[in-house]
Amino acid sequence: MDIQKAFYEQKFENEFIKAKGTAFQDLFNKLMGIAYKGDFIACRPWGNRGDRKNDGFLRTERRLFQVYAPYEMSESKAIKKIEEDFEGAKEHWGVLFDKWVFAHNAIEGLPPHVHKTLLEFQQDNPDIVLETWGWEEFLIVFKRLKLEDLQSWFGNAPTEEAKDKLGFKDLQVILEAIEDRGTPDISQVKEVPKGKIEANSLSDNVAILLKEGMVKAPLVEEFFSKWHDPMFGERIAESFRVQYELLRDNHTPNQIFSELQAWIGGSALGTPEHQLAVLTIMAYYFESCEIYEEPREDIL
Repeated sequence: MDIQKAFYEQKFENEFIKAKGTAFQDLFNKLMGIAYKGDFIACRPWGNRGDRKNDGFLRTERRLFQVYAPYEMSESKAIKKIEEDFEGAKEHWGVLFDKWVFAHNAIEGLPPHVHKTLLEFQQDNPDIVLETWGWEEFLIVFKRLKLEDLQSWFGNAPTEEAKDKLGFKDLQVILEAIEDRGTPDISQVKEVPKGKIEANSLSDNVAILLKEGMVKAPLVEEFFSKWHDPMFGERIAESFRVQYELLRDNHTPNQIFSELQAWIGGSALGTPEHQLAVLTIMAYYFESCEIYEEPREDIL
């Protein structure tokens, strides 16, 4: 997997995890609209008629979608939602679709009774194919997107060319911006522990991005050694530690990575060099153990 692919998939995964309620519906519409241009029809509620149990339709595949993305997944509510939406879809759209999809945001999967309900519906309605779409299915659709679509959505990704060109100037802009947010402090920089990526349950995409950043991570140390202020690096390190502590208890390791990316790089969509500089700085502090947890001795 190349660095661009890992970058965009990691960005999309974070969007998927964060999106709840109408935000997930918007994410679904955006993804499907880009992946199936001219084929996917989004359906919005209209007055007191609502959406008539249709959250989207793929014309060529005769596939109708119902999206379910609550802030908290309740088994009983999910089953009730499925029953109401499926029967409503048959009533309003029955002659137009052959496949019915229950699209959800349960990143760890649906509970067993929900699967049982869907299997029972399938058994009772042999002429309609029932499907569930979760993270894996959304990722398959996401992989259909072209590079220009990805750039329009998430901005430029770091590239091998950017890695070759990365220099002090690229790092300086970001590091000076971080310093403005930090609290001065001095702490001991340690060696990177073996197994740290595995110990923090980081995804393959995040692991790839960190490893790509580590290629130029020594450049950060060299930058600090040549900077006119000898305490500059320590102030940046403390900023990282504080920000990591704020995120640690309420975010997954992959979400923390994405939040730190945004915190370091800013909200604007940067150049490939800018994105690579962000990854390089993150890799440097990951390696020096300023962010993320160290592996336990019993798993080394």
